Amino acid sequence: MDSRDTEYYDYHLPSDRIATKPKLNRADSKMMYVTKTNVQHTNFNQLDQILEAGDVLILNNTRVIPARIILEKESGGRVEILYSSDVNERCFEAIFKSSRRPAIGIILNFKKKFFFKVDNIINNKIFLQNLSDKSIHEILETHGEMPLPNYIKRPANVEDKKTYQTVYAQVNGSVAAPTAGLHFTKDLIKKLISKGIDIDYCTLNISYNTFRPIKTNRINDHNIGSEKFKISKSVIDKIIEAKKLNKRVIAVGTTVTRVLEYCFTKKIQNDYEGEVDLYITPGYNFKAINCLITNYHLPKSTLLLLVSSFIDFNYLMTLYKSAIENDYKFYSYGDSMFIDKML
Repeated sequence: MDSRDTEYYDYHLPSDRIATKPKLNRADSKMMYVTKTNVQHTNFNQLDQILEAGDVLILNNTRVIPARIILEKESGGRVEILYSSDVNERCFEAIFKSSRRPAIGIILNFKKKFFFKVDNIINNKIFLQNLSDKSIHEILETHGEMPLPNYIKRPANVEDKKTYQTVYAQVNGSVAAPTAGLHFTKDLIKKLISKGIDIDYCTLNISYNTFRPIKTNRINDHNIGSEKFKISKSVIDKIIEAKKLNKRVIAVGTTVTRVLEYCFTKKIQNDYEGEVDLYITPGYNFKAINCLITNYHLPKSTLLLLVSSFIDFNYLMTLYKSAIENDYKFYSYGDSMFIDKML
């Protein structure tokens, strides 16, 4: 087995290390601070003790939409859908789960209030025509559930609409949270700003592509797909200036990493809105960031591959083993890691 085999990136995680609910206080999460020479176990609320004036911290200000909703067939059978994207004003695409595949042309309903016609089905994607007066976005905001990952073995609740959302979320469009950002509180952000940390934002609307599992035997054969993003010239300028001054450029999460690395790979220097399809795997040469704040990721995932590109995978697995031994929690509602390649 070599490092291009998907199985190479497998590891065992005890089930009790999977976080199924958030911390009562976001910033109380554990944080492993990793430099070239040292590993320190601390808390996220100590981030202001690590960062210095002039460091640039970039966050993803996307907002998670309550994208999961249960529809019914006329026969009473349930069809769970996870909204993905608009096709046009009346039609949208979703991922679906159902014990029996719905027939094309049938009408699905939500509590006999809203109705949707099945236009097409391709693999696990369903294309629905909205026959209701309200838009799908209005319906989801009122009746949808937060799209918690499948490994959280409980139904989403009202609290998840707050906790599975960053405190700085602004731009609607994601079906998963940028989880590294869940640790920030408004007070911590204020504290960082008062210390002279330059905080700014980009937007990447997280789609199913981000957490879609790698099912190919070789990592290079996986198609990561694309996701919509937006960035301003001022953010790019800040990063360029920080690198000139030998300051840290910290990406908060893998989504921010992909946006910034895409922009620097494509030499984007102005306001830009488009789609990122950058697939970061071991051997990639990072051009924008020198620090990464991230959670602990699923085996054989594109997120784990990205982090394994930033530091050696075998060393990363040593850090993951240490996290397990020190009772860190993994995945979306779990604890964090700060990888600092400047020190």
